[in-house]
Amino acid sequence: MKETVKKLGNIIFYTLASFLLSFILLELLFPSKTMDILGFKGFVVVSDSMEPIIDVYDIVIVTPIEDGDLEVGQIITFYAYLPTVNEDVDGNTIYSKQPVTHYLAEINEVNGNITIETHAYGKEDDFDNWTDESGNPIDLTSDDLIGKVSFTIPFIGIIITFLMTLVSNPILLGLVVLNLVIIYLLIKYIKKTKVKSHDVG
Repeated sequence: MKETVKKLGNIIFYTLASFLLSFILLELLFPSKTMDILGFKGFVVVSDSMEPIIDVYDIVIVTPIEDGDLEVGQIITFYAYLPTVNEDVDGNTIYSKQPVTHYLAEINEVNGNITIETHAYGKEDDFDNWTDESGNPIDLTSDDLIGKVSFTIPFIGIIITFLMTLVSNPILLGLVVLNLVIIYLLIKYIKKTKVKSHDVG
């Protein structure tokens, strides 16, 4: 019975590990194709704006949604320009296009185009203010929408972030692998030494 449980555990572990590795490689090599290939896309949450509903380092699994299926109160993920700590040569703040996950607060139609308002958790009366890459105020449209959040996976984001950093940094990856090999050899040597000591005794 114990052997069966152990085998089942190994199968589950290696299946999840294989899926995780495949997902990371897909995100690194073809980030714009993940949604098309898998039918969903995962994003690591790095802001506390949705706590306690969604915590930092949770992963939100986002699936496509049509304009006609949008409803106020849904949690959606969209692209928006966020200010960075960097400045251009003229001293202007540089904005970076990043995925954001917030509540859908309002849906409007202007000249046949869908615009949306969003808000963070607990900010129902304080809608978000978004800008373009130059810092000028704009309205979000359905073109900025990535999809709706179908579910979240708690805390796994910290592992994903670490693994993606490793895969994208060969030197760091090499150092980690080297350390793991050294640890493995040390453990093997210690076990071998204990066996010899036991035989002598």
